[in-house]
Amino acid sequence: MDRCKTRFAGLNANADYYDVVIVGGGVAGSAAAIALAQRLPDLRLLLLERKPDKVRQCYRIGETLPPHALALFQQLGLLESFQAQGNMAAHGTRAIWGNETPHEYPFLYSPYGHGWHLDRAAFDDWLINQAQERGVTVVSGGMLEGQPRYDNDWTMTIAGHSIKAKAMIDASGRSAALGRSQGGQLIDLDRLIGIYRFYQLTEDAGLDSYTLVESCALGWWYSTYLPNRQLVVTLMTDSDIAREQGMLTEPGWLSALKMTQQSYPRLINAEPLTSIKAKPAHSQYLKPVCGTAWYAVGDAAATFDPLSSLGIFKALRHGLIVSYAIDDFIQGKPGSEKKYQQLMETEYRYYLKTRHDYYQAESRFDLAPFWQRRNNYPAHTIAGNSGNNPD
Repeated sequence: MDRCKTRFAGLNANADYYDVVIVGGGVAGSAAAIALAQRLPDLRLLLLERKPDKVRQCYRIGETLPPHALALFQQLGLLESFQAQGNMAAHGTRAIWGNETPHEYPFLYSPYGHGWHLDRAAFDDWLINQAQERGVTVVSGGMLEGQPRYDNDWTMTIAGHSIKAKAMIDASGRSAALGRSQGGQLIDLDRLIGIYRFYQLTEDAGLDSYTLVESCALGWWYSTYLPNRQLVVTLMTDSDIAREQGMLTEPGWLSALKMTQQSYPRLINAEPLTSIKAKPAHSQYLKPVCGTAWYAVGDAAATFDPLSSLGIFKALRHGLIVSYAIDDFIQGKPGSEKKYQQLMETEYRYYLKTRHDYYQAESRFDLAPFWQRRNNYPAHTIAGNSGNNPD
């Protein structure tokens, strides 16, 4: 299968009832489908995968897994298959943060060993193939037509077919399309974006398995080597700062990159693969994160600052957690939604505390707008503005 081509699996015209419909075929949606198929093998599961844009599918940031993801793969029944993929080892993070001295944070002491740098397109394809192998029906290019309606069962239209389901999972990413259609609000906590470019390395010599993080007045840079001799370099800053400082242009972005201590030297023997691109990276959460017979997972439920390096891990974890919630719901156990909501809120409060601590560790740029905003971050409170990034 060509990883950059649209996958297709047709909707069975004779099957108009499913136990669970999952909206979104990214990591969280695929993980939820796999977890449900493993936990409740008799369920009829439908996974809707939005038709991907070719370039966005092949070159996308969000490509590192921490070592403890192995425990999730084991619980999902994916451990042997994942290990057979031959992903590139990641041995830790090197950070220039708080002072000019690089500090290394190796995975050396992790009981799970090293982490992994992923080819995200190949990883996503592998996950969705694992779901299909477990009997999940996958519709590529499958989009909900109009809003689903709930009256003891969900009723929706997909590719011209009327479909019913007991429960739905929103794995639609940052848009949280299903959750918002059911009255949920997206609460944005900042204006962070990632401005990135992929490079092709012309030589293998000297490749570093560490992710490099380097703070600056505008925000912070991260770069990492990837499979297929690729390198991704990203500036994390706020959207308004990016516009004001010309960071959305190649000359501006490169000029800022050249001022770094260790990030720019990584471009030796590297040729651009893509133009300068930008994508949202702000922290947000959906309120509520679930309701009657629906649950949000992954980025639809909440997004983390990339500084945490936990985006993919969170998506896999949510896939497992929602399988327990769906199991309780199908068995008619009371309180399924309440327990899920409490668990997601607890997770996000812990994330906010961790984010606060990370940014407080850098004090060299306190007068810069990016860092002034981070100094005012709440450490625990789930609060913010709905619908728009805060001023």
